[in-house]
Amino acid sequence: MLVTEWLESPASLATVIAGGSSEERDHYGQLFTRFLFSGPARTGLLHADPHPGNYRILPTEDGAPGRLGVLDYGAVARLPQRGLPEPMGRLISLCAAGDGEALIDGLREEGFLKDRIKVDPQLLMDYLSPFVEPTLVERFRFSRAWMREQFQRVNNPRDPAYTVSTKLNLPPQYVLIHRTWLGGVGVLSQLEAEAPFRAIMEEFLPGFHPADRAD
Repeated sequence: MLVTEWLESPASLATVIAGGSSEERDHYGQLFTRFLFSGPARTGLLHADPHPGNYRILPTEDGAPGRLGVLDYGAVARLPQRGLPEPMGRLISLCAAGDGEALIDGLREEGFLKDRIKVDPQLLMDYLSPFVEPTLVERFRFSRAWMREQFQRVNNPRDPAYTVSTKLNLPPQYVLIHRTWLGGVGVLSQLEAEAPFRAIMEEFLPGFHPADRAD
């Protein structure tokens, strides 16, 4: 059975990206982030198509930033554990804490690293920094410049961290999660939104414990 609901919405996140105010960018960026992380915990499903056009702006009577409507559930990942996998939060915490050896052990346990593959712990953490950097501060400002810098670095064959990409294996259960994560970071960077990314992850990502970070 297909259930649909009409959303009265004059604009999408693409509209905010094109010309939204700073207040609108931060507001909808925070709602977007909360949806990405809270949705799996609430429904056991991951909306895996984070295209700006799929997120509709629901206006308020006074013109203030309102709610965020979500369309297009054609690409969905079912999460049997009803929420994002606990190892994701645990591994991000280890990387943020600078515990490279424990991170490698955890990646092997989850199937991201094959038994015979060796990788330098520091290069591994450098490669994963785009996933971790937003968790190191109370509020993180995403930007196009930051996104370009990260993309160029991890795709530059001359950068030592580039070799890590050839050694990592993406287990099937993480394929859509990985795609959604990268797409979500891209949307937030286009919005140039500032969001309490760390607090939202702490609330909705099992295994994530920012207090474990090393100073």
